[in-house]
Amino acid sequence: METNLERRFGFLVADVGRLTGRRFDELSRATLDLTRAQYRALACLTHYGEINQACLADLMEVAPISAGRLLDRMEEGGWIVRRPNPADRRERMVSVTEKAEQALHAAREVGDVVTSEALNGFNAEEAEQFIGFLQRARGNLSKPALAQTQAQAQAQAQAQGK
Repeated sequence: METNLERRFGFLVADVGRLTGRRFDELSRATLDLTRAQYRALACLTHYGEINQACLADLMEVAPISAGRLLDRMEEGGWIVRRPNPADRRERMVSVTEKAEQALHAAREVGDVVTSEALNGFNAEEAEQFIGFLQRARGNLSKPALAQTQAQAQAQAQAQGK
């Protein structure tokens, strides 16, 4: 059994993620009023548009209560707006504000600097290939999670008689 952590996929991916996050935090402290978790929430909301709180929690892979607390702080800060879903008043829909859209531009610039540092020494083709490999690995690992989510949604719909 190989124990060299420098050759273990999971360790390397986790370590790169940790280092990337730490570097983002270092660079953003001086320029952004957002935490990394807040930036991630805003990035999801910008990408997917207005979604409900539970869906955002799933996308961020955090507990709904944690997402709720994060969104409370973000709403107080003027980053997001929450409103009842007209189709299901039990749900709260979340969307970004203009303030958030402006901050996201600055956060993306910080992210671009971190990416540039991480990919230092890669030529353009290697960088594109590397990103493609990561996307493929993410897709491979997302398939079982997506199938499980779909099965849970189907079971829930059947239980509700739909």
